Amino acid sequence: MNTRNVLPISLIALSLTGCATMPDQQATTAEVRSVLLSQPVTVQPLEQPVALAERTKGRAVANTVIASMAATAAANVGGANTLQGMQANQTIASELGTQMARTLPEAELIKAGTGIDRALAHRLARYFEPDESSPTGDGIVIEVAAAKWELGYESFLTSSDYRLDYDIDVRVTKSATPDQPTRRLKTIDCSGTFDRKMPIDQWRADDYLEVDTAAHDIVDHCYELALAEMGMT
Repeated sequence: MNTRNVLPISLIALSLTGCATMPDQQATTAEVRSVLLSQPVTVQPLEQPVALAERTKGRAVANTVIASMAATAAANVGGANTLQGMQANQTIASELGTQMARTLPEAELIKAGTGIDRALAHRLARYFEPDESSPTGDGIVIEVAAAKWELGYESFLTSSDYRLDYDIDVRVTKSATPDQPTRRLKTIDCSGTFDRKMPIDQWRADDYLEVDTAAHDIVDHCYELALAEMGMT
């Protein structure tokens, strides 16, 4: 399988660095539109796009087996000869199994199908590309961050389908000036589940062609949502 590495799902979220922002109340759509039209806009490029994560039934079974084996081994350590000692060993073993299950990776990161956040950033950058009439000076920074881009099984027992989940933020931030700190004007959340579900082999076929096709539709949706929330449509 075309995999790159294995990480806990909690590490999938993309971390963006930048200036500290104040916890301001979000601006209205009209206010965001006003500043976007009156100030220069920069869309922050993404150096590392989000990778597609696969949360499969096979991975879940493997994690359960590993945690169970570790718990069994721990329960047999110590050679307890009393009921109290055996109960203590069982408690320790149960806690070890639970802790190990929490730390084992839930998903594999895939080389194919990556970069939905970068594609959205490129679309927004083209929209806000400056021309001769664009304002100059301190302006607005737009960042795109993907917290989730995942193929995961819908049900362990009752369905063979896998769903494609996404969670992308578009953040509109006003740059700092000598007399004002950086201010987050608006965070636009575009998240959900793609409307088609299918077995994992169909998602993987032709180097994840179905994922790429879905990504185009999702980027279109998030692009239109972002522009609408910014008052640009």
